[in-house]
Amino acid sequence: MEFNNYYNALAEKAFNFARSFSSDFECLEIYFSKNDYLSLKIEENMLKHVEKGKDEGFSVRCVSRNGSMGFAFSNQVDEKHLKEIIKTSIKMMKNGTDDPEFKSFPPKFHSYPRVKKIYDKQVEDLQVEDLQEYISEMINRCKEEPLAISHNGIISVDNEETQIYNSNGLSISGKETFCSVYSSVIFKDKVSGASSSGFEYQLKRFLKDLTPKNIVELASNNAKMFLYRRKIKSMRCSLVLTPLGTKELILKPIASAINAESFQYNRTFLVGKKGKEIGPNCLNIIDDALIDGAIGSSNFDGEGVPCKTKNIFLNGIFLNSGLLHNWYTANKENIESTGNAYRSSYSSKPSIDITNFILKPGDVSKDELISTVKKGVLLNYTNDKPNISTGDFSGLVLQGNLIENGKISTALNETMVGINILDLLKNIQQVSREFKIYGSYRAPWVKVKDVQIIGSAP
Repeated sequence: MEFNNYYNALAEKAFNFARSFSSDFECLEIYFSKNDYLSLKIEENMLKHVEKGKDEGFSVRCVSRNGSMGFAFSNQVDEKHLKEIIKTSIKMMKNGTDDPEFKSFPPKFHSYPRVKKIYDKQVEDLQVEDLQEYISEMINRCKEEPLAISHNGIISVDNEETQIYNSNGLSISGKETFCSVYSSVIFKDKVSGASSSGFEYQLKRFLKDLTPKNIVELASNNAKMFLYRRKIKSMRCSLVLTPLGTKELILKPIASAINAESFQYNRTFLVGKKGKEIGPNCLNIIDDALIDGAIGSSNFDGEGVPCKTKNIFLNGIFLNSGLLHNWYTANKENIESTGNAYRSSYSSKPSIDITNFILKPGDVSKDELISTVKKGVLLNYTNDKPNISTGDFSGLVLQGNLIENGKISTALNETMVGINILDLLKNIQQVSREFKIYGSYRAPWVKVKDVQIIGSAP
């Protein structure tokens, strides 16, 4: 742990001041964060915007003996503003609503995991010039595509530092880097007038691991694959999800459904399903914060609780311990936090989020999986989301293809998918060995049987 000495000194003064100002609080927390960022943006295949800056601030949470909470924050990190924010949070606490289910903030932990390869020192002194070569690669790669009429993209780098202190003796610090590239292209056939779009993105911890040219190529391949679309008739058939489709229709809905706060309010489709078999043996999902170099990995969460690896689904069974908790939701159930408290910045209170959310690979290749489909639909992307409370999904296939006799054929137009997520999970037949990583999600290809496809052809 490499503590910022300035934050350390401010925290010590803050606790002394808070105790002298009021004796009404049960516990108090101070959260410092700083993010140095650099972003370059491509519009119409030209570099158009460059942004370099720093976002630094802190927040204070204090809780009364009756569970009433006060929260305030500032982007001015100095002793004067720290005292003002402490006063404000204590006043808000005194006027807040009591919560008998709130017990305390986390205690001091004597050990933390040591996740490797989550900080790139190269990013510390990064300048605009250091990213220009990446931008040139992206622009030149798009120029090689004769059908490309538009290309937008972003390369960004973030260098984040976090320090957390509370009155229970907890003190923890950490540094992380995030490097990302995004490409979106539009293709048009000038003869037929057909057009389509494709996109791809990549998130890494180390700048050297970014492959911008390859990301533009993958986005272009997507656009080509969905360029010439046609309508099909409605049918019930197999649905094959690409890794992006798996992320959107399996992993993201489940990640929302196992959020302990939503679950405790009966707002997810998995309520009442703990300990039950939801899908086949090939449905195995974990949330693993301890993978070296992974984008969702961390030594501690947004409250300073040590991170860990959690099994969510095992051989198709939704485990009794399969929820993701922060400190508050775990205390409501008298269990340990899973280390999934999340803060988007110093200006937000802790919520709950995944770390690295993984559907474990299966035992067939993606080509074998597709070859078994006599007639079906390949779904790569839909912008529609399922209802997390009920699990119902009805969405437009924005990027998808017909599968005929084990081969991917024509792209689809005006086609929808209708299914409940629980039925989708139950009807999973195969999961591929291959997978792709999309940020914090790791997703394989998945084959699902008996899915309602709504087409617009007569």
